[in-house]
Amino acid sequence: MISRRELVTGVAALVAHANAKSAALRNGEILPDPDFTQLRDKNPYLIGVRPYRPTGVRLELVPEPLNGKRLVHNYGHGGAGITLSWGCASVVCDLVQPLVTKDTTGIAVLGTGMVGLTAATELQRKLPKVPITVYAKSLDLSTTVSWVAGGQFEPSGMQRCYTTPEQKKVVGDYLRRARDRIVEIQNGGKRQQYGVAVRNNYTVDREVPALDVVTPRDVIAAPKKGKLPFAKLNGAGREYQTYLMTPAIIMPKLVEDLRAANVKLEERAFETPDDVAKLPQSIIVNCTGYGSKKLFGDETLIAQRGHNVVLKKTDDKQFYFFSGGCENGVIAYTFCRQDDIVIGGTLQPNLDSPARVPEDDAIFARLLSNGQALFGGQGMTCVATSAATADHH
Repeated sequence: MISRRELVTGVAALVAHANAKSAALRNGEILPDPDFTQLRDKNPYLIGVRPYRPTGVRLELVPEPLNGKRLVHNYGHGGAGITLSWGCASVVCDLVQPLVTKDTTGIAVLGTGMVGLTAATELQRKLPKVPITVYAKSLDLSTTVSWVAGGQFEPSGMQRCYTTPEQKKVVGDYLRRARDRIVEIQNGGKRQQYGVAVRNNYTVDREVPALDVVTPRDVIAAPKKGKLPFAKLNGAGREYQTYLMTPAIIMPKLVEDLRAANVKLEERAFETPDDVAKLPQSIIVNCTGYGSKKLFGDETLIAQRGHNVVLKKTDDKQFYFFSGGCENGVIAYTFCRQDDIVIGGTLQPNLDSPARVPEDDAIFARLLSNGQALFGGQGMTCVATSAATADHH
């Protein structure tokens, strides 16, 4: 039998829980919505192909040399390439450093996406006396999938790849290393040059697997809960603190830094492993992403085609992320960056062309209408544009 004291205590706990959920985030401040009618003037419609690998990132030294060359793989980051790039680059350094001898003829890094550029950057920092050359079929950064990414620090989709406690330790190590390097940049006095910033990420009040399942709490803390800080999108929600890395700012800066450090960048296409083996460098780091499927025969790689629309910023207080999807689980996100706002997203498995086709027009229109519905307080009416659900973003 429940005593009166126990009943009162229980009711008080329920009331406290309800009040906590109803408390307004940001002390009741209302943040400005995106204006979904204001598209960026130049190239507002973007398509990229994520290199998803169901078993997770391939980050390893190949035991057997490739025609005498030592080969390190670093690819398969899915939609988390920007998030994991710095951490995986740190591991690449750990793998490469013991290979360097007086006979080393240099290091070749394949790929100029964020994964390749950070690998080259960290190798140059740790091994400044070793010649490094970065190779890519094009040095136009806008041709990489990283260029069209939103830039939020969140290991999207990685909860499917890292499920056991041992696997979660692995991805947790990548994330800690990545966070540490990002914080160094953030605190180094040049964060604006690199497009790095702290951002609050808001979601509806449900578990976000990428943040709540595979990201250690010492990397991204447990969220605050309360009413969302928007005019109509004001139901129960969560606030996480994470980071922004804007590709169009950080990637050219990394190239600039590499060139200043005498790292060479060269356009060259590779069709087979034999082409790679002919390089003059004795150590090769493969960061070709989805290109590794053809180049190195990795049939586990799955193309995940995705769409983004870029809006103009219309208010200085548009400095937030919103992710985690609509209330009905349809994928939707909004990333306010330094100079624009990216909305998305979609996921089309097994489609590997970034070229825009007529069918994409309806998808872009749906992204805009879903964004309007979400911020208009009608998130239950969002309509899926693909097989994706909210935790893919």
